[in-house]
Amino acid sequence: MRTGFSNFEKALAALSAVAGAFLVLDPLVLTAARALDPEVRRFFRLLTDIGKTEWILLPSGAGIVLFAGLRARARSLRREVIYGYAAKLLVFLFTAVALAGLTASLTKNIIGRARPKLFDELGSFAFQPFTFDYNFAAFPSGHATSIGALAGVLAIIWPCARVPVIIAGAWIAATRFLIGAHYFSDTVAGFALGLAFAYFLRDRLARRTWLFRKDSIGDVRLRGRTFLRAGSGALREKAQVLSESLLRRVRPGGNPRQ
Repeated sequence: MRTGFSNFEKALAALSAVAGAFLVLDPLVLTAARALDPEVRRFFRLLTDIGKTEWILLPSGAGIVLFAGLRARARSLRREVIYGYAAKLLVFLFTAVALAGLTASLTKNIIGRARPKLFDELGSFAFQPFTFDYNFAAFPSGHATSIGALAGVLAIIWPCARVPVIIAGAWIAATRFLIGAHYFSDTVAGFALGLAFAYFLRDRLARRTWLFRKDSIGDVRLRGRTFLRAGSGALREKAQVLSESLLRRVRPGGNPRQ
């Protein structure tokens, strides 16, 4: 006798849960978010910009170019390897965020769910598929997807900090429904999509033994952690030297030297 659920049954249960969230949970959370103190909402509006895809892709892309250039000019094998490793980590981050963001963008425009600002007019269960209109591109949240991918990559690279990293990412993603830009379910779906994409990409890279590998029991491990520790140490040393240099340029009273 079959005791497990088929894929069709799982999909049906998932769709039922999503529909329930659309109809019941989202209106309740939206009403609570609208009742927040204006100063609290203003703070969340400042915080939510961290989830902009370009805020992640532009620095990571610039970092790839920087480390690739440093690697090309490195005068020692050790530095060449460390710079190359740093470039690979940023390539992993850039690819995870970019591909997850593109997937979310395509998905939400195909689904065409109305945004919360249209709730009073259309309700929480309004759709215009394939319109490619900003007002009908709510599910899933693109910001939350980017933050989920970023949190996933950081959790993979620093597994000892994965819990605080994912919690922090979840709170940043939550700003999307706290400021009324998305529904609760949009945000949860986007964050989950970003996280899943980071781990999906990690597993695919492990198959090619590029940056990751599978150990004897099948767990995926980050390759070259010694390089990561060495690179982190080098960055700390450079930051310390820079801070000491800045302090030497400042008088005891705090005024810069002329």
